[in-house]
Amino acid sequence: MSRKNLYRAAFVQSWLATMAFGGFLTTVASNGSQLVAGGAILLAAILAMNGLARTDMFLAGGGPRWWYKFPIFGFFHRITNEGELAGIAVGIAAGGTILWWGQSLHIPWGECFTLLGIMSAANIAVRHMIPIMGFLERIGDMRLVIAGGSLLSSLTGEPAAAVFLCDYVKTRIDSEEDKKRVAVGLAATIGSGGGLTFFAAPPILIVWSKLEASFGWGITDLIAWVGVGCVLHVTLTTFRFYQHVGKNVEFSNNQPRLSRESIKPLAILVSIVIAHILAAIFKPSQVWIGLLWAADSAAAVYSYLLAHAKYADVDQDDQHALEEAFTARWQPLILAVLLAALELIGVVAEPLIIWIGQKVLVLSVMMPKAIALYVLALMMFFLSAVTSHFADNALASRVYIIIPMSLIKSLGLGPATLLATAVVQGALFGGLLTVPANLPNFYISRALGVGPGPWIRTSWRLYWTCIAYLAWLTVRFVIL
Repeated sequence: MSRKNLYRAAFVQSWLATMAFGGFLTTVASNGSQLVAGGAILLAAILAMNGLARTDMFLAGGGPRWWYKFPIFGFFHRITNEGELAGIAVGIAAGGTILWWGQSLHIPWGECFTLLGIMSAANIAVRHMIPIMGFLERIGDMRLVIAGGSLLSSLTGEPAAAVFLCDYVKTRIDSEEDKKRVAVGLAATIGSGGGLTFFAAPPILIVWSKLEASFGWGITDLIAWVGVGCVLHVTLTTFRFYQHVGKNVEFSNNQPRLSRESIKPLAILVSIVIAHILAAIFKPSQVWIGLLWAADSAAAVYSYLLAHAKYADVDQDDQHALEEAFTARWQPLILAVLLAALELIGVVAEPLIIWIGQKVLVLSVMMPKAIALYVLALMMFFLSAVTSHFADNALASRVYIIIPMSLIKSLGLGPATLLATAVVQGALFGGLLTVPANLPNFYISRALGVGPGPWIRTSWRLYWTCIAYLAWLTVRFVIL
């Protein structure tokens, strides 16, 4: 990237975020409009999470990565989650705003501990998933590996799926063009593959309590409304890029097998997953919930200790190793805190989103009654998807779920549920277009060596695969 383009990108994505954040603080401090405050904090979060995900742009004074040479920036040399940390910073400001308005803070503790536990258990077991990928290839082919591995993200979490799928295929991709196609293809399939459970995909987890309370959803409802569309999208997308992964005969004939040392890590993952599924089904008492949170915390501590031991002697001059060490140690905790931050941002933005929902309702009155609901569902899908292109897709689902919730009384539960489905599906789909749009994309980008520019140019080729989601949305509309 040229110096001129670097400064332009840094200004648009980082400094404009700072300006929007300043406007938000000014509005709140002067007791200004909550609509304006909500819009400003959304803009600040979207721009900051997108721009700060590349620290070399934010510290652009001497060009990319110049700051690695300066010890004064010490700790920042190894950070790989700048976008998530930027979202946390905005979330802290949102929490202060809620208290300033005289309201009480609602922290989604259950969702945060769930994400912490699942991500930590997945970190413990991720390297032991490779033999399972080998088994899938032996009984099928690369299509089964990609589709099956992506759908396994509903159990392991999406970031872990990105690790074991990339590690399995990266040595079998020949050209740079193939790497780009495989990278965005995996981003699409993994982003959709987590849609079968409530805890694997942050866009679902962050709104799960609302889907339960307002729409009466359980796991079977999630699969019926959202999950089928996810499976269709994974299947369709897999057929569009699997052929770009070559068949390495030597690797295929000597695939790693499950060993005794794999039993413990996989057992931890399976136990945590089953415990959370049972808790969602049977709604146990607070005592059992507390024990489950303790198990999540224990998994997090164990994951940290394993990572700390693994990277204890890491070369301080090896930038890639430092980044891997930081991710392995801190990513589960960062994601859990980010989930809480996005919830607080959503609370501050609610007045604006409710206002938008009212305008949407007025717009629907002007449409032919037979198609009004379907058009609204399409609007919700693409509104959520487009927002997800430029921000963490969990933020998109958290913000826009307020619209169908606010329309339950006027439209009825069934139509509002269709709109909620469109919001969630749009957020899941929207995570493929840019690297910062979904957390697994960061690892995929690094593992396959695909930069932000080539990523966007290649991902547009898969945009048409949204028809898988839209087809299922149409079916749900017809049978409503």
